[in-house]
Amino acid sequence: MRKTLFRQLLLYLLIFGIVLSMVSYLVIEIFFDDYYYSRQTLVLKEKTLDLADVLENSGLNDFLVMAEELKTERGMSIHLYSPMDNSLYGSDVQGAGRQSLMDIFNSNESDSVFITSTGGQNSRLNWLTYVFETDSGYLVMSRISYSNMESVVGIVQQFFLLFGLFLALIFIFFAFFFSRSMSKPLHKLNEIAEGMARLDFTLKYTGTRKDEIGKLGQTLNLLTANLENTISQLRTELDKEKTLEKMRTRFTAQVSHELQTPLSVIRGYAEALADRIYETNETDEVYEIMLQETNRISRLVDDLLDLSQMESGAYVIRKKSFSLSELMDKLYQTHRKLPNTKAFKFEFINECSKSTLFFGDPLRLEQALRNTIGNAIKYVLENGKIIFTLSEGQNSCIIKIFNSGSHIPEDDLSEIFNSYYQGKNHKQGTGLGLAITKHIVELHRGTVSAVNQEDGVEIVIELPNLK
Repeated sequence: MRKTLFRQLLLYLLIFGIVLSMVSYLVIEIFFDDYYYSRQTLVLKEKTLDLADVLENSGLNDFLVMAEELKTERGMSIHLYSPMDNSLYGSDVQGAGRQSLMDIFNSNESDSVFITSTGGQNSRLNWLTYVFETDSGYLVMSRISYSNMESVVGIVQQFFLLFGLFLALIFIFFAFFFSRSMSKPLHKLNEIAEGMARLDFTLKYTGTRKDEIGKLGQTLNLLTANLENTISQLRTELDKEKTLEKMRTRFTAQVSHELQTPLSVIRGYAEALADRIYETNETDEVYEIMLQETNRISRLVDDLLDLSQMESGAYVIRKKSFSLSELMDKLYQTHRKLPNTKAFKFEFINECSKSTLFFGDPLRLEQALRNTIGNAIKYVLENGKIIFTLSEGQNSCIIKIFNSGSHIPEDDLSEIFNSYYQGKNHKQGTGLGLAITKHIVELHRGTVSAVNQEDGVEIVIELPNLK
């Protein structure tokens, strides 16, 4: 990436430098000559007029002094000719040079600029010459070497050519360091993008730039964080879906077993009755067993329908004010008198007044509590105990159902209220009872949880609807 960026930037800068140098050279070639000659002509005229003024006002000596200064400072050749006495003053006025100067004065008009030549054919010099006639009749001639002027133009042209080459080197140097400063963070950003393509979100942009590259790095960091969170959520949901699917499969097998058992019993007794195997005095007991198994199937179907309605949001509760204390006492009396295959102690502790009213659906709450008590009876130890407690909290009531027995594994404590869930140590039932209990409690804006106690398990239900 860096080489590509460097080459592109270098190409653009070299093109710019070459174009700039060519334009400069053409400007010098086309316009600088005329501009420079015009400026020199103006200087020549200006200094000549100054000399004429000094001659008229200060005399010949001051004129000669100024002429020497201009010769030293500006390389000008100054001459003065008096047509009245044919006298000539200035530099280079002896020998053959004197006659040449006299010819120049006599053959050119005053206040004119022209080109003159001096020297032999092998050493000829060209001069930019200006002649001016003073009010006293003197002719002042100033000259600047035309050959030197051409040399200056050539030097300027060479300078710009060299400057173009130097500029190209500067551009190469600048392109290298600029492309390096650009390509390094871009290379890092490219690594981050490649990591995102591999779903690797550990790479982050750590630069401190405030330009567009810095903003791009911050945007990539934000995008990386969002993608990481989204993918994490998707993985969590996928894991939940896989777990739920396993639970549903397990639930289907369990429900099939739960249905198959009473159906087998009913079918067996029905076939026996059809074959008239039982005596007349035995049929009543057979009918009672068949009725119990039918009720068992009916309860299972009712639980499935209830759970389906709860999960779809179609489950309806009808709230009214009632005494929760009386409802709990009714449940206690009912379950205390039921025959059980286990021997255990059933105790009800009521810490609420019968006058304390609760606002909710008594039928649904009774269903939830029956499921919870039934679950406690299922797992209570032989000769153990179940303690049913009702107490009053701050604008709420708290129901606790404790049964002595094995602890629930810690991993299962937060899962046993989920639909179709069965703990690792719980092989019986369908996993519907506690799920239905949780839905009913939450419809009353309450909470339900399971806690391992020293010698058993306790289900805690808190309902915040005291009146």
